[in-house]
Amino acid sequence: MLCVFSLKGERLRIPANSCCPECVSSSSVDSCRHQGLLYEHDSQWRGSPCSRCVCSRGGVSCTSSCPPVSCPGGQRPFTPEGECCQQCAGSGESCSHQGTVFRDGEQWRPSLCSRCSCRDGEVQCSVAECQQVVCRQNENLVIQPGRCCPQCVSNPCLSAGTQYQHGDQWQKDSCTTCVCDRGQSKCHTHTCRPVTCDKGQSRVRRAGQCCDECAATKGSCLYEGAVRYHGDLWNATGCEFCSCSRGQVVCQTAQCGRVQCPQGSELVELPGKCCPECSSVKPSCSYQGKSYKDLSRWSPSSCQDCECRDAQVTCYLRSCPTCPPGTLLLPQEARCCPQCGPVFPVETRLRGADTEIFVFVLAGGA
Repeated sequence: MLCVFSLKGERLRIPANSCCPECVSSSSVDSCRHQGLLYEHDSQWRGSPCSRCVCSRGGVSCTSSCPPVSCPGGQRPFTPEGECCQQCAGSGESCSHQGTVFRDGEQWRPSLCSRCSCRDGEVQCSVAECQQVVCRQNENLVIQPGRCCPQCVSNPCLSAGTQYQHGDQWQKDSCTTCVCDRGQSKCHTHTCRPVTCDKGQSRVRRAGQCCDECAATKGSCLYEGAVRYHGDLWNATGCEFCSCSRGQVVCQTAQCGRVQCPQGSELVELPGKCCPECSSVKPSCSYQGKSYKDLSRWSPSSCQDCECRDAQVTCYLRSCPTCPPGTLLLPQEARCCPQCGPVFPVETRLRGADTEIFVFVLAGGA
């Protein structure tokens, strides 16, 4: 693509749900100025960590990127410090945990595999509960990034000193693509067709490409040690794209086109992508024969809480405090954690020549 925006006043914009930019004509009439920057009509950007903005016919409108919050009776919404989206909080006593004060009803994650909540002045923490896993002969037990519990995965592949997991793809060279299939590397090499170039063109091989192409003999550019040819457009860093025009490299930051997601999908930020895209609503989870929506939570027992996140069920087991010396655990009916009760000697029941046996009774016991 040749986009001579420096000469024609064109700008780069990435259309909805696309990765490659297109050239659009700059229009001072319909463009918008927001926080010192100029945006073209129908462009979309993140106005702050908590909002997205759109330019439409010279006007800017910004909306929150958080889902609506509906709090049960007795609770009201609030925004925790340093976060964008609201949570529900009660009117009870707040909690202090590791130097931070949390409101009644507020939830937080001390680590990836634990979570805590404040319940009327009392901190309740839970840790992820992992089920026993037995792997087959051609599998390994691993903990995937972002997961708490180990799972069985097929044996990895080793290629040029790099390890790949089952299903991973990689380029062995510019013409050879490989995939890891249960510990075995399966590769396919592309075969190139012969190329005949017109007058004024020569046969070239562009950076990262497998086969030869025809390009103009004049007007090439040298960019970071690689030869770029007249008309080439490439992604430099992030949202910045560069083009080679008659020997000159011109770079510009691309704007994001407005995205309107259809029903059943949502706007998400994808790693490595410049602009947000529409993604299908995350699938639900199945647990003990029941289906749960993504991000939903439920309690199978008084000591256990489960949640559905990215189609993965993670259950947390309530952490109970240990009793101090001189006390014993007192089980409480219909409660998760037992209480601690003192013990004391009542009387000496048996006496021997060299032994005395004391009977200890729980406080309040018979």
